[in-house]
Amino acid sequence: MQDSSNLRFPPWRGAGFVSLQGPPSRPNPVCYNPRMHVLLLRLALGLYSVGLAHSILSILKKKQTFFGPAAIAALIGFVLHAASIGLRWYELQYIPLTQRYESFSFVAAVAVLGFFLAYLKYRITSLGVFAFPAIFIMTFMANLGSYDPSESIPEVLRSNWIYLHTPLLFLAYGALFIAFSAAVLYLIQERELKSKQPKMFYNRLPSLELCDDLAYRSLAIGFPLMTLGILAGALWAQSEWGTSWTIDPKILFSIFTWLIYLTLIHYRLIAGWRGRKAAYLSIVGFVSVLITFLGANYFTGLHTFD
Repeated sequence: MQDSSNLRFPPWRGAGFVSLQGPPSRPNPVCYNPRMHVLLLRLALGLYSVGLAHSILSILKKKQTFFGPAAIAALIGFVLHAASIGLRWYELQYIPLTQRYESFSFVAAVAVLGFFLAYLKYRITSLGVFAFPAIFIMTFMANLGSYDPSESIPEVLRSNWIYLHTPLLFLAYGALFIAFSAAVLYLIQERELKSKQPKMFYNRLPSLELCDDLAYRSLAIGFPLMTLGILAGALWAQSEWGTSWTIDPKILFSIFTWLIYLTLIHYRLIAGWRGRKAAYLSIVGFVSVLITFLGANYFTGLHTFD
């Protein structure tokens, strides 16, 4: 479950998928402004800030506050965000997932998509209280990038494996983020129902059954995507590094995270786990996802940031 941005790799040896030889051609500067994708990303960040304000006010006032405008702003922001990624792809003539900031941008866009898909199915407005701040933070981190078009892409990242490995994992992150948010909502609602003096906007929260169902369905989407992403990464690593990849700390932590979710799937299907136990394990699993994704700077081995 590795983030491929800004990685140091050994020289390309030609194994696995066919690599894309030679530097990618750049778009004609007369027809394309390379700063346009940055402008679109900043506009998306501004629109996502409406959702952030919604979340903060909802928590302070203990009730939903202007969710409709926040959702509309997030939807427009997503369109601009997707256009930004598309323009960056056009500029590079390659999938824009080779820098850390590009990874933040992609994951944020996936989180927005996941939120709206969940909302269309379940109509859980309180999900935005968790989703909007996370989306804003990731997009803010993406805006900190230099996005220097002159930066060369490591030869190994030109492998076609990157089109499978990284997008699959980032899509899994989006689904597992929704599962995490639903698990947190479940625990909050359970506490509020047991409390004689509810402190949160409990009457706006979904039922326990709805939270549990959303968490399970999101897990059922995210876990297979994670499995396929890790498998693609393992095949890619085997073709590049031989057997040395099996002792890389980041890869080992990715497998550990996968085992957490495998345990959750197992106990849900075999032992009939529902409710609080499943919610806690879902939260633990996503914390492990964050450590694997964000903790790359602190891992030594084959996956390290510059």
